[in-house]
Amino acid sequence: MVSVKSRAGTWLWDHALGPAHTRAFTIDADAIAVARLKKLNEQHALVFLPSHRSYADVFVTSKALSEHGLRRPRILGGDNLSFFPMGPIARHSGGVFIRRSFKNDEIYKAVLQEYLTHIVASGDNLEWYMEGGRSRTGKLRPPKYGLLSYLVYAIRSGAAKDVVLVPTSITYDQLHEVQAMMAQETSGAKPKEGLPWLIDYARMQQTWIGHVHLRFGEPLSLAERLTEAGDDRDRNRYLVEKTAFEVFKRINQATPVTSQALATLALLTLGDRALTLDEVYRQLAPLLDYLRARSLPVSEVEPLRHHHGVMTTLETLVKTGIVARFDTGTEPVYRIAPGRHAVAAYYRNSAVHWFINRALLELAMWKSAHSGAEDLVKAGKTETLALRDLLKFEFIFSDRVGFREELLAESDLFDPDWRNRISTARQRTDMLGDAPFLIAPTVLPTFLEAYYILADRLAAVPSGKVVDEKALLDACMSVGHQYVLQQRVLHPECLSRELFANALRLAGNRELLAPGGPDLAKRRVAFARECESYMQALIELAGARRQPQVTPPKEPVRVAA
Repeated sequence: MVSVKSRAGTWLWDHALGPAHTRAFTIDADAIAVARLKKLNEQHALVFLPSHRSYADVFVTSKALSEHGLRRPRILGGDNLSFFPMGPIARHSGGVFIRRSFKNDEIYKAVLQEYLTHIVASGDNLEWYMEGGRSRTGKLRPPKYGLLSYLVYAIRSGAAKDVVLVPTSITYDQLHEVQAMMAQETSGAKPKEGLPWLIDYARMQQTWIGHVHLRFGEPLSLAERLTEAGDDRDRNRYLVEKTAFEVFKRINQATPVTSQALATLALLTLGDRALTLDEVYRQLAPLLDYLRARSLPVSEVEPLRHHHGVMTTLETLVKTGIVARFDTGTEPVYRIAPGRHAVAAYYRNSAVHWFINRALLELAMWKSAHSGAEDLVKAGKTETLALRDLLKFEFIFSDRVGFREELLAESDLFDPDWRNRISTARQRTDMLGDAPFLIAPTVLPTFLEAYYILADRLAAVPSGKVVDEKALLDACMSVGHQYVLQQRVLHPECLSRELFANALRLAGNRELLAPGGPDLAKRRVAFARECESYMQALIELAGARRQPQVTPPKEPVRVAA
């Protein structure tokens, strides 16, 4: 477990392993934020908590931080990467390898806790990935709290006065390894890392594929948060979870929207239907206005306001095989390449958190308008909270008060006169039809269809039988493929073990997993019907949209073969 920092190990990390992983990218780091962190690091140990997308993440942060003069952090990673030569080099440049799982090993937990306490007490910086592994969907995975609780111990024990948590966002234009991750999602098998794997990975990284955007959220003082909790042990346990979610919320707030995320979002809107360049442009124009209205962080999306910029972005996706271009007709058309929907959804999902509240608002408006309820305002509030509860293991939501305020702000953007247009079902339907864009039919089906498949397979398990979770997830993949072929679900990207696992967590939270009687069987069926009703509502909502009017180009734009 113990690591050291040697000149030779650091040189090999920076000049051998590092370039082998980062050559595919141009690193775009927020220099102003790094300068602030450097100043903060003069008085406090920093704990960098990045989002986890790639094996290259650790080398991206190392390179960017060292180039800006920040102290090199000790990086915690899984011992699956401790093979030769990765292991020896990492250990001699500050890397700390820990077991992937040690739930029942109390001695190992105690040793790790003491070692992390020693590191922060000495003033060294730390870095690890709270998601526990690379995201297979492109958005944040649920956080794991164990290592964060060890930092709480370090402060409570008096070994360290404070540590400052640094939410860190790593966003790639594209990644070479995404297709392999999607294959692992389908098969459930992950290749073992080793020297042959490292050679293949380094070879793959020789080809430049775009930018990686390194951003930093507002830092958090852990000591200050502990002061709020006092000495109550239960409150401390809750504080760890709450702090982890706050870190992830700030990671999301720092994550920029990329042009590739918007382009894949536009193409996934219509499934397998191919779009002309102008049709893609029309899909993107209101989204760009929305980003500007909310002052969201973006990276290189302004060129999408012009046809040439749209074409340039699409061609980057064509080059990597995610988008297919047909150009032997009257004009080129673009669509998601066959079998690449999950990869396209991965890039779209890097920005999906910016649209989720808008999506829930739209779906709640539609459902309440067609609910037959007398009080449509109350029905709308009920629907938004129900959707928030359904997807609480999928997205980082604000607390109920904050969520309500965010939805009010979304409503003002949706229609400044919405308060005078929500009293009747017809008014709500017209509002949705007149909207410059609808995002719910684009971003929600993937998640709701995955949840429906899990709920459907769970309902098929006899209520008196213990649920075999692995067998259930395997059944979701196989039966899910069948449902895609039958078009009972319409989005192939919903076939994700990660999404099924999140749906399984929700089922456990709703007490649908433990054996029970007839009532359990009914509640499982109700879970499936709940998801199915939202899926049907999304189909209806998509059909209600009236296409926005966007000025077309003066003449067709042609793309060279």
